Amino acid sequence: MGQQGVAAAISEQATALAGGSQAGAKPARRPAMLDSIQYLRAIAAWLVVVYHVHASVAAEAREPVTWALGAVGVDIFFVLSGFLMAMVVDRDERIDWRFLARRYMRIAPLYYAMTILLFIMAIAWPALLNTVTADWQHLLTSLLFLPSGGINGGNQPILMLGWTLNYEMAFYLLVFVFVRWIGDRHLIGLVLFLAAVVMAGQWAGPQNMVLCFYTDSIILEFALGILVYNCTFRDRGMPHPGWIYWAALAAGILLLMLGEEGEPRMWRFLLWGVPAALIVAGGVHVFNARIGWLRKLGDWSYSTYLVHVYVIQALVKVLLPLAGLPVTQPLALFLAVAPIIVLASFVMYRRLEMPVMGWLGRRMAAGRCRREAGASG
Repeated sequence: MGQQGVAAAISEQATALAGGSQAGAKPARRPAMLDSIQYLRAIAAWLVVVYHVHASVAAEAREPVTWALGAVGVDIFFVLSGFLMAMVVDRDERIDWRFLARRYMRIAPLYYAMTILLFIMAIAWPALLNTVTADWQHLLTSLLFLPSGGINGGNQPILMLGWTLNYEMAFYLLVFVFVRWIGDRHLIGLVLFLAAVVMAGQWAGPQNMVLCFYTDSIILEFALGILVYNCTFRDRGMPHPGWIYWAALAAGILLLMLGEEGEPRMWRFLLWGVPAALIVAGGVHVFNARIGWLRKLGDWSYSTYLVHVYVIQALVKVLLPLAGLPVTQPLALFLAVAPIIVLASFVMYRRLEMPVMGWLGRRMAAGRCRREAGASG
């Protein structure tokens, strides 16, 4: 789960925007645009939390999920990734190895820590895990951000939600290639490439799992994010009336409410991706109030996204049965797990995410100083 972006001082803020505050220092006042992005990240992460609460209750009752719409949080994340990468490129961040290093170091440390922890648990206490086995090839593909199973089944990464990070890392690599080597600073070539990949997959109908994964239409949600940025921000000389953004937000929510009750299996980018794009297009403009607690949830959203499933499962599989409490009400389960998820997210953000990004920022600054000193000498 891994979105980066920029606001006013792009060269500094892009280093840390994937997780919120600038690494190594807290700005006195963050731009409203950055706040709105963090609000959307918080909403997306907690939609996914609510979805997995419902899914866990349904699994215990051996019934279908009654409310799958929360899974659209993933689609909002993907649209945000496209939007923010278009912003990064538009604001002239230098697209070189440091661009990739920042994205990798933003995503990998926490993901690796949790993946290795789950692998150790699969060796020591396999009964606690439903879908993880201690398979070394599975561990290797997980750590390399390579798919080893489809979105809707099969041999997914060891950390269940890691399939989304496989897409994120591939997208960042494509941004690097198209900007650095092709000079596509509007990323329109990348949009067309993603569309061509999906069409080729639909035409060829590949049986290979890896090809199916990378040609899934969900990748078009990154393209939608790019288009949202290009349409609403790139041409700054043509401001749009504020009601348009409220209309976009309302239309996105309405389309989701009127859509399928279950998680769409075919052409998800149309049924959920387009509404997610409308929500992002409207939300980044209209969510301009300063709400401190919601901004913090956005800062912690990557940790929330990765850890919440295992907090829910710990309560459902271990703690609630030990206490003799049934798992029958999604609302009751949500109220029980939400404070724990918030606390775990805060701790991981402060103790792992921020220190790693601060270390990376210092290393890059030191390297820049050495290069400048060498050039001047």
